[in-house]
Amino acid sequence: MGAHQRFEPLPPYADPRAALKQALPAWRPAQRITVTEAAERYMRVNVSGQWQPFRRDVTPYMVEPTDMIASRSYRGMAFCGPSQSGKTQMLQSAIAYMITSDPGRVALFQMTREAAAEFERNKIAPMVRNSPELRSRQAHGRGSDNIYHKLFTGGTQLTLDWPTITKLSSATMRLVLGTDYDHFPDSIDGEGDAYSLMRARARTYLSRGMVVVESSPGAPLKDESWRPVTPHDCPPVEYGVLSLYPHGTRGRWYWPCPHCEAELEPTFKRLRYPDSADPMEAGEAAEMICPHCGFGFGHDLKRELNAVGRWLHESRELDDRGLPTLVPIDSGIARKTDMLSYWLDGAAAAFASWRELVTSYRQAVETFEATGDEEKLKTAMNTGQAQPYFPRSAASELEVTVQGLRDKARGLDLPKGIAPTWARYLTISVDVQATRFDVGVTAWGENGQHQPIDRFDIFTLPGGDPDRLLKPFEAAEDWEALSPLAERSWPVDRSDARLRAVAIGVDLHGGGATTDNAYRFYRGRRRAGQRDLWHLTRGEGGLKHKDRVWKKAPESASQRSRRRRVAKDVEILFMATDRLKDAVMASLRAEAGMVNSCLIPEWMGDDHLTEFTAERRQPGGWQKRPGMVRNESLDHLVQARAMHIQKGGEKIDWSDPVTWASWSSKNPYLSLAQKDDPAPDDLEAAEDGVADAPAAAPARPPSAPAQTPLSAPGRGGWIQKRGRWL
Repeated sequence: MGAHQRFEPLPPYADPRAALKQALPAWRPAQRITVTEAAERYMRVNVSGQWQPFRRDVTPYMVEPTDMIASRSYRGMAFCGPSQSGKTQMLQSAIAYMITSDPGRVALFQMTREAAAEFERNKIAPMVRNSPELRSRQAHGRGSDNIYHKLFTGGTQLTLDWPTITKLSSATMRLVLGTDYDHFPDSIDGEGDAYSLMRARARTYLSRGMVVVESSPGAPLKDESWRPVTPHDCPPVEYGVLSLYPHGTRGRWYWPCPHCEAELEPTFKRLRYPDSADPMEAGEAAEMICPHCGFGFGHDLKRELNAVGRWLHESRELDDRGLPTLVPIDSGIARKTDMLSYWLDGAAAAFASWRELVTSYRQAVETFEATGDEEKLKTAMNTGQAQPYFPRSAASELEVTVQGLRDKARGLDLPKGIAPTWARYLTISVDVQATRFDVGVTAWGENGQHQPIDRFDIFTLPGGDPDRLLKPFEAAEDWEALSPLAERSWPVDRSDARLRAVAIGVDLHGGGATTDNAYRFYRGRRRAGQRDLWHLTRGEGGLKHKDRVWKKAPESASQRSRRRRVAKDVEILFMATDRLKDAVMASLRAEAGMVNSCLIPEWMGDDHLTEFTAERRQPGGWQKRPGMVRNESLDHLVQARAMHIQKGGEKIDWSDPVTWASWSSKNPYLSLAQKDDPAPDDLEAAEDGVADAPAAAPARPPSAPAQTPLSAPGRGGWIQKRGRWL
């Protein structure tokens, strides 16, 4: 008896009434309320750090798309809009509706696994935790509340996934949601686009199944000459939410004009602001212009107009011009399709003011003019205006041609090997070939103006066998042929001064042992005290790099192959080549005196000029034209621009330039020749009793050409034509 008393008493039997109470919600029929009504009743949202009930009047344009998620007439939806416009809140409202009003299996797809985890941590978990009704329905027990999988009483299962073929082909789901869809892969492991695979997951639910994707546009335009055929036509893109939009109902958001009451679509293109003003001042003066009566009104009316706005979709009926009429979605005559599609312009977004949109766009234009980099322009249009972006460098009317370069070079007869009067520093670009080093020298002046001043090949070692050609891919000792470049100088026109290079870049791309030979050469130059002068460069393609240039050791690349020794002591200058080529092409089109303009001298022959045109801008970046082999002229300028940026050339205050870009005796790269020291012939003359000539005055900096005013791209972001060669 004593032994039995040492055991704890058994737990009581489970109460069947409790188990039944927990299971009954699964048998509850769906509530007859809309998705927005469910969100207002059950969901809380974070407003400036406080959790408050959801309100539809904050983003009225999201009410119709949100409610249509529960529609039995459509199987899919694509929503395109600017960032921070309430798109993601629509998906959260749909999840709250499924948990509380119409239980079922829900899958939400994010760009990557890490993004899905962050979405759960920052969006889903706080929403459930701070919404009493949602929290009360959270299931308890092992596996019911994980990062990627959550269970709720009533039968709702929520999974947070990322687009892989395994995730998109192994389950059946009633509601499939996709956020930031334009950042999904174009093709999921070669099996097709994500939307089509999502539709397959919900197909067995028939009319109850729904797929919803939302995003800001990210895919570039395919056709620069595209013109709309219907009122709500969409420009062609290869992937993303706008590739789906034409197949849907083609809805756009409309306001009534405060003056004439005619309906208009509020778009960024309809904003009027002074072009000549400061970006901030232009933004503050922006007003929307009605296309019907020409009346202008300010941003202060946006909230009131959004409250009375409505979505209009293309219909099956035609007007007297043969174009589809615009109708509400519940008219019964909307386009015959099983997909809803919505496109909201950034000018109507509740959380972005017109001042912010105009200011960011104008600042992006200024950045483009100053650096030739298009990324800020692309961001301003994609995420701010919700418009697709066509790369300026890809426009056929702006394409650089050999004839255009010939015309630009006409009259610039400075001899080869002479720096122009406005030059303040030089960079040297080296392209490694199988039997030579291809060298280009670029002179840089104020405000980024630059010009190729020399081009030559190094075939043999100095003082070596003239009959033995270099083999940089194989022989490490052949790289010593580059060492004299550090001390070589070039004369400056109309002065006695000479300039040496402030930076020398050597491309790492090449066959055989090119990389190892380059590391060995760089270590030797570093031991010689020239670490800051020499740069090993490596190009990285693609347009999604955060920076244009960056320096780092190559451990990330070397870790892929554990057999290869990691060169942790060598820093490589990485270049976002596609972004830099955009900038180089903008410089080649710019006229003399403009910021970052590139001047072309007459000594460059057609072979060199053709190398500038060896590549063509495609939506994903730059690619070589068919039949083109050599592109060294273009590569040299890309390297030169990278070193110019890395060195800090874009940030120089030319009223008080840094030492290495100044015209002074303190500049270690500038030799100001003096006549105080007699030349050898003068010494002989002195011995014969001839008096020395008087010393000449120190050399003065040659004057730079006058700067011409900048010419900004047009209102739509296109660069205006300048001269016949464009």
